[in-house]
Amino acid sequence: MIEMRVYRRNILWQKAVPALLAALVLLPVLAFGKGGRTKQTEWKSEASARKADYVFMEAMRQNTIGNDDAYFELLAAAHRLSPSDLGGNLHLGYLLMALGQQDTTLQAKGYAMMRQAFDADPSNYYDGLFYGMVNNQLGNNMESIRVWQTLDSLYPEKPDVALKYAQALRQSGDSLNMRRSVDVLNRIERAEGIDLGLTSQKVSALLGLSDTVGVFNEVERLLGASKKNVGNLIYAGDVYLAFGKPDSAMAFYDRACEADPTNGLAYYKRAEFYRSTGDSIGFDREVFEAVRQEGLDLDVKLDIFRNYISQLHADTLRQGSIQQLFDTLLIQQPHAPEVRDLYSAYLIAANNFKGAAEQQEYALDADLSNADRWRNTVSLWIQAKNYDKAYELALRGEQYLPDNLMLKFLTASTLSMMDRDAEALTRLKALLDSVPPDNSGLRSEVLCSMGDLLYKGGDTDSAFVCYDRALDANPDNLLALNNCAYFMAEQGIDLDRAEKMSAITVRQNPDNDTALDTYAWIFFKKKDFAKAKEIIDRALAVEGDNRQADVLHHAGDIYYMNGDPEQALQFWEEALALDPDNALLAKKVKGKTHYYE
Repeated sequence: MIEMRVYRRNILWQKAVPALLAALVLLPVLAFGKGGRTKQTEWKSEASARKADYVFMEAMRQNTIGNDDAYFELLAAAHRLSPSDLGGNLHLGYLLMALGQQDTTLQAKGYAMMRQAFDADPSNYYDGLFYGMVNNQLGNNMESIRVWQTLDSLYPEKPDVALKYAQALRQSGDSLNMRRSVDVLNRIERAEGIDLGLTSQKVSALLGLSDTVGVFNEVERLLGASKKNVGNLIYAGDVYLAFGKPDSAMAFYDRACEADPTNGLAYYKRAEFYRSTGDSIGFDREVFEAVRQEGLDLDVKLDIFRNYISQLHADTLRQGSIQQLFDTLLIQQPHAPEVRDLYSAYLIAANNFKGAAEQQEYALDADLSNADRWRNTVSLWIQAKNYDKAYELALRGEQYLPDNLMLKFLTASTLSMMDRDAEALTRLKALLDSVPPDNSGLRSEVLCSMGDLLYKGGDTDSAFVCYDRALDANPDNLLALNNCAYFMAEQGIDLDRAEKMSAITVRQNPDNDTALDTYAWIFFKKKDFAKAKEIIDRALAVEGDNRQADVLHHAGDIYYMNGDPEQALQFWEEALALDPDNALLAKKVKGKTHYYE
């Protein structure tokens, strides 16, 4: 039952810290680019001022090229030269906050620096934007409102600021603020004109106020501004559908399709409507119509596919519809790796590993440097039991990615599947020497595979040494736990330890037939036949119609020892049909009795 798996330097801050920084990394650059840095008269000297200015500029340059360490260090240096410089304090305060994710004192200090800098000079537009965005991301709603209100009063001609102000008001959840949000949006609308974005924000605020009349008034105003705008018609349909007016919603979706027969999204909206009413024929028809539209963005089409597949993949009667959709999309986008990836994922779910591997190969051709696709493709060919193809591809992958250790591991795994055990073992030993000590996961995988091959070759002592080393590297390696436990049972050694190891795998994978089979076999070896029968029945239930010869063979032995020779014989016969060269099975079937190996 051997299961071969397919398968800085010292710096002042951590690069992993600023998820927030990544979102706002351009803002400091904008501030500098617009001359937004505020100079104070209390600098000690003109020479110090020039030096601080130069250091600050260099910090901004380092930020633009992604050198986070230098960015922080230079900002700190600029601050030492000019502690009262507002622009420098704003950016340094932000970085201190990023550094202080686990230090509330440091966070508070950084935030205080930012607030003080803003309050000292709120007219600095770009620094104000920066501070406002930070408060948005921190969820400091009241401070966000204060900042955006201040900037809006200073720069009433800036619609972006007004929009942020309206958003902050709406997010407060306060009814008065939500009404103020609508007023701000109306002001923008008077200056910029009616559009879908503004209307949708107003509708959101009006929904929060439970102002249904206001919602429909806004929708009608939007439609009045552009009666044939497809986006507006679709939005109107969505609103009416949300308010339980399906007939009106469908009328708007129909108008959208008539206004632009090439708009795939409009057809998909109709499809979703039909799905909600249980009309599968209408649903399929409109989905196909949506996908056929060349103008529909590929990402939108892929989202449609994901939704469609998730709804239908369990319905065997409609598998053909999914295939037809993929055929249509592949004609449109034959070279899009995203399409091939999705198709491959669908085929995997359908247990068509050969087809999935072929699709991954197509996707791989688009980017031969993609390590994940190389690994996936090789693994899928292994799953499809085409070991020659898997080996050929693994070797090819090693040529493109000579330093990829996982590909080397897959090459060795493929060789073991081809019964080229000596070559596989040689490769695994060489690979083990290349695996860094801190890569405990891969070390454990390699050692486990070496254990499997050594046991298969009759070197049981060395095999168990490898399993122990594998578990030392990664105590949670379930394959090593399972295989070591099973072979201990086969050898009849340390069965209590084997039971504990196998129990872990069953606890982690209660629906894994291999893990359950191992667990049952250990109890069989311990002569606890009743417990063995209980567990092997679970394994058989998990397998369903996809029975494995090893499991059936064990089931026969277990049932025989539980006093049911007729059922035992039935299991042995079924196992022999799957494994006709098994001499021991043939002997049991012929003799209708249990024999020990």
